[in-house]
Amino acid sequence: MKLSSVASFLGAVSLALTFAPSFARACEHECQVNVSHAFADKYQQLSSNYFTLLSQRVQDQIFHGIPVNTMGELDKNNAIKLINHAITQAQNSWDVTIYPTVFHAIFKDKPPFKGDCNDPHRVQQPPPGVNWTMSDCHKMDYICGNPPSICHFMPMIKERIAKQLVAQLQARVGGVDSDMYINFLRPAVDRLLMQQDKFSTFQVALRGNVNQVLESFQDVTDNFANEDQWSHDWDMEIKTLLLTFP
Repeated sequence: MKLSSVASFLGAVSLALTFAPSFARACEHECQVNVSHAFADKYQQLSSNYFTLLSQRVQDQIFHGIPVNTMGELDKNNAIKLINHAITQAQNSWDVTIYPTVFHAIFKDKPPFKGDCNDPHRVQQPPPGVNWTMSDCHKMDYICGNPPSICHFMPMIKERIAKQLVAQLQARVGGVDSDMYINFLRPAVDRLLMQQDKFSTFQVALRGNVNQVLESFQDVTDNFANEDQWSHDWDMEIKTLLLTFP
């Protein structure tokens, strides 16, 4: 082949590569982990409010039906301290479950945000060091594995996550069979009865009051993480993070 022909051929290849579409890549492991943590951090903030409310309700009702002359202020404060500690432990146990739930909701539930993002072709993969744009987020209008697709379908993703978290939170909190009662509040009441004999006469009332709070609290969690509680600033914060990943 003549040198002029070789040069022409290489020039044509170079030109073709210049104008060829840049295929969109998926949100890989680092992206998946960081984005899931970003969502999980927000849901942890929201759930913290619920545990604070639960703690307050238990404090308000745990001594219902127990004569006030049964206990002094120190006795009451020590009892409340035990209960609050148990609820804090329960909250810590709950917090560690949020991230895997979020990750599963985004990248495992059907349809998962995985797979080819080039058929049909919607967006150009940005060069190394250049972020995706909000325009890419708008254009990527089908579910696949790249950051703009996750960005585009964020309302659906939040709905998925909230639905699972509500069910899990209600199962943890509600009633005598719940994780909250069996593993945290019942042992706390048992310790209270061991430490302060004066409450032993009223142990049925104490346990009943705690159970009543837990049963009624399920209704409160129905609206957990809905749009009224979710800050719209968080949407932009997560989208901005998401679009930094290749």
